[in-house]
Amino acid sequence: MAPPRLIDLHTDWLLQYAPESTLFGAERYPRVPARLEQSDGYLSATSAAVLSCYRNNDDWASRADPWSALGELITRIEAEFSGRLLRDPIDFEQWEIEPETLTWAVIGVEGFDWLVRTDADLKHLKTLFSRGVRLFQPTYNAQGVLAGSSAPGDDRGLTDLGRAFLEALLEVGGPGSPKPALDLAHLNPSAMSEILDWFEGDVGRASRMVPVYSHGGLAHDGFRSPRGLTLENARRLRSLGGTIGLGVTPPFVQNADQIAASVETLAGLPWNGRLDGSGIAIGTDFLGVDETLPGLGNVPEVVAWVAERFDRDLAARFLHGNARLLLASLSGAVADS
Repeated sequence: MAPPRLIDLHTDWLLQYAPESTLFGAERYPRVPARLEQSDGYLSATSAAVLSCYRNNDDWASRADPWSALGELITRIEAEFSGRLLRDPIDFEQWEIEPETLTWAVIGVEGFDWLVRTDADLKHLKTLFSRGVRLFQPTYNAQGVLAGSSAPGDDRGLTDLGRAFLEALLEVGGPGSPKPALDLAHLNPSAMSEILDWFEGDVGRASRMVPVYSHGGLAHDGFRSPRGLTLENARRLRSLGGTIGLGVTPPFVQNADQIAASVETLAGLPWNGRLDGSGIAIGTDFLGVDETLPGLGNVPEVVAWVAERFDRDLAARFLHGNARLLLASLSGAVADS
């Protein structure tokens, strides 16, 4: 039996157009052309993906109206995946029954550093959610004012505006409706810990807004920068029922054995009280990284490796099943457990 197609928790899909369009400006993304082969076979091997709305600092700084610049990215995603965005239970049902030919998308925003600067900016969150954005990553780098980032030397925690961001995002959904996901990627360990404190302070918060670590890796020898997910934060995130998307490239891992070790480590931590391999997924970030591992250079190779390396049940959970449950929650669908 063929392994299931991947559900990818993070890809900067639109970056493939940086060399040829005015959406970004090719001069601001000189390293992207060398990464394009990493998207080979992506659509045929991927069932759904979180498409990140991303710009680098130079790009954001050049935009007179950052919210409009974000809107341009969302509009491009809507045009690319017309009728194939996972927003509500009807979309989820259609995705589940359609032939295995199309790739569906969830919209994510990778960093609000240039977007949310004051309390007045928080009103945009509900508008974004209504438009179909489901994954909200508050911080990308040290330019942000919501929480400390994994940038070297940025040891800030969660700010007052960051707490207001969390409270505002908590209110965008409703009982029985689609939910937002709060993406903890790119936070430093202290800021992440304080956000986990916030979730743990009210057990109902994690049922209304799903905590996610969309892409990255567990801290290990050779990867102990603030970008690494500490074991303690991973334990707390899993106890809340959060989903962790493991990266499959440097700098997160240096070889395939480290990926397998990370899966085994996470599977040994209770997820929402269960020890069954739940809550572990993949965030490839293929168009956002400069280096890949031998035999893991694109999604078809990743799918084949996972199917060979793990038993059938864990492989299916890792590639598809765990992320499917996350997307069911974000779209407001009732999924089989």
